[in-house]
Amino acid sequence: MLNEIREQPEAFKKILSDTRPRIQEIAQTAWKRKRPSTFFLTGCGSSYYAAMIPAFYYDYLLGLDGRAVPSSEFVWYAPGPSAISSILISLSRSGRTSESVEAIRKAVKAKIPTIAVTSDPTSTMSKESEFSLDTGVSNEQSTIMTKTFTGGALCSTLLGIEFAKLHGTTPIPAHLENELAALSDEAKEVISTVENHVKTSAESANASRFIYLGSGANYAACLEGALKLRETSYVASEAYHTMEFRHGPFAELEKGIQVLSVVPKGRNVSEQVKILGEIAATGATVVPISNEPQIVKNFNNTIEMPESTGSTFASLVYMIPMQLFAYYYSVKNGRNPDQPRNLTKFVTTEIGQ
Repeated sequence: MLNEIREQPEAFKKILSDTRPRIQEIAQTAWKRKRPSTFFLTGCGSSYYAAMIPAFYYDYLLGLDGRAVPSSEFVWYAPGPSAISSILISLSRSGRTSESVEAIRKAVKAKIPTIAVTSDPTSTMSKESEFSLDTGVSNEQSTIMTKTFTGGALCSTLLGIEFAKLHGTTPIPAHLENELAALSDEAKEVISTVENHVKTSAESANASRFIYLGSGANYAACLEGALKLRETSYVASEAYHTMEFRHGPFAELEKGIQVLSVVPKGRNVSEQVKILGEIAATGATVVPISNEPQIVKNFNNTIEMPESTGSTFASLVYMIPMQLFAYYYSVKNGRNPDQPRNLTKFVTTEIGQ
């Protein structure tokens, strides 16, 4: 797991150089086939959280109707009557997970174009989908998804950028290409400058429960961060939208709970400083992951991120310290993060439509 976390800078670089031409080809062909107005992004577990990241960018950044739906929910309930012209982008590391396979089959039956985003071009999803996108990121040896999580999210985001160009209704911000080009170096800098701090933070953590807070695409990253900790260490962990946490869950706070909050430099920082201060006042431990000076100044436990990591796609690099935290916390507690109990790389239990 640790090696595969550290391979993410190279994975980003490979996707942007080697996989992107295939992404452009698929988007252009799919657009000619059926100009989609609704983009369903599906997956199971980590792959569903990976789908939530591009879905946010589709809506917030690209002017597309992006809808992240668990594969099983797509099989049972979607698409609804409002999805007049839709496309299914299905994320799965293995391409063999039963619900995601069935989602592809349902879409094909409904004559909805399908794109399978996987790390195995020989998989069932790749064979049965209209378009197969091999991320170019090799499958993990660990049971735990790390580089295939961020790789799938990045590939699906790039698909959205290409569809937005074809759609033509929303101008693509000029700075996005520079920010994409910088992702690999940003990820490399995070690993080289932050890993030891994360290790120290994880090894000193003494909590009965962990809560992750984030907003926008970082909320999806926090869902995955909480899942990584739960998968590898079998501890109670959960994630909330930062400001939504005040509406009910705040009552649970007390000493013995640790709150990790993702706060890249940017919007609404003063509100987040305030809520983290309120959380700390309850006795809970606050560990921000941030490069925002106000956060670093106010919270001694901050995992300080490099100055460069506040771009539009910050969720992809802020995922790395959360993966590292899960790894080091797991090892500290004598677990084997590569082979968590009761888990396999993919689930093949049949699901009916």
